[in-house]
Amino acid sequence: MALSPLILFLIFVVFFLVLLFIGWPIAFSMGTAAVVAYLFSGGSLWGNFAILTYNAMFNYNLLALPIFVLMGYLLIYGGSTDKLYNGITPLMERLTGGLIYSNIVANVILGACCGSTIAATSAMSTVAIPELSKRGYKKSISYGSLASGGCLSALIPPSVGMILFCSITTVSLGSLFIAGIVPGLILAAFFILVSYFWVILDPSVVPPKSEKEKAITEDFFFAFKNLWALILLIAIILGVIYFGFGTPTEAGCFGVVGAIVLSVANRKLTWEMLSKSLLLTCKVSGGLLLIIAMASTYGFALTALGLRDFLLSALEVLPGPPVIQMHIIFLFLFILGMFMDSAGIIMVMTPILLPFAVKLGFHPVWFGIFLMLSVQFGNITPPVGVTLFAVQSISGDSIKEIARGCLPYWLSFLFSVIVLILFPSLATLLNF
Repeated sequence: MALSPLILFLIFVVFFLVLLFIGWPIAFSMGTAAVVAYLFSGGSLWGNFAILTYNAMFNYNLLALPIFVLMGYLLIYGGSTDKLYNGITPLMERLTGGLIYSNIVANVILGACCGSTIAATSAMSTVAIPELSKRGYKKSISYGSLASGGCLSALIPPSVGMILFCSITTVSLGSLFIAGIVPGLILAAFFILVSYFWVILDPSVVPPKSEKEKAITEDFFFAFKNLWALILLIAIILGVIYFGFGTPTEAGCFGVVGAIVLSVANRKLTWEMLSKSLLLTCKVSGGLLLIIAMASTYGFALTALGLRDFLLSALEVLPGPPVIQMHIIFLFLFILGMFMDSAGIIMVMTPILLPFAVKLGFHPVWFGIFLMLSVQFGNITPPVGVTLFAVQSISGDSIKEIARGCLPYWLSFLFSVIVLILFPSLATLLNF
């Protein structure tokens, strides 16, 4: 007797959640749950398992994943992160709470070089936390700006999350990269606005504004001297993609070469640094590629068992017009992000939610940006907020204290999502 789609869906969800909460990696939880659900249906996934996982890996877009991760680590350990923060700081110090703005602006620039949220947050926290502490900034606003600002790496290209999204869809990786620029800058602007009003409402969280003795032109020149090479590298990478001179993967290769050159210029290129960057690249990329491989079995099970159509029809009962429905989807993704990492959510929810968003009239590229923004909200929310743990690993303070500092920045994510849903053309603006 064939089981109904609802029963099969519940079997999948129960197995997936049980395995996840007993500590299994998300890749194995996803693959095992798909196989179990398929076996309960009377079929067998074993014959297709090797073919599915092989085909999932045979994707040109995935070449960009280890390349951009490697570029990020080379820049971080090659001294570019230090120069970036030190170059911006003199300019920002002219404002009250200037180092908080430095955290956000530096994360915008670092996000254009490093697609890993955890790596970017850890790198910036390593440089910024000692300076913030030394100059008398309160921990709440310091940690909140760093943990939240690290999320910009998921929106500003290159982004690991975008590569994962494109690996299981037909969306162009280059188009998605370009589409993330405007929403990423909007999110950064909201971070700055929240910081500005926080400082106005509670001046005690930052020290008094320093009286600068140097002329502003000197600070601009100092910033230019420290940042010109990094900004040129970003311009080359985005230019190669935007003007069609090469694919994102080829642009990433330019980025790796540029990162090595900058490391040499900073006198940081050593065998130890290079081997550390390569090892971390293998660890990060290997884990993500395993998730992609297991997600292929999950996608196959969804289609073969009729669960995709079942879930799509279930979503159609959501109340209100498309704008309200997408806000409900955002709320669901936010709650899911409290218990799963962003990579897992992207791989699990994309096959279900993308067809629904397209049916509502939204562009697939827009949905990719919406998903990146929505899952990052979970990164600053306990109990599985990865940027919270990244800041904790550097600061040594409690997750509770770091999470408290992130609370005001929730407004930034909320406002950004509302703007993106109300004005979807912002995500496709640069692609046309």
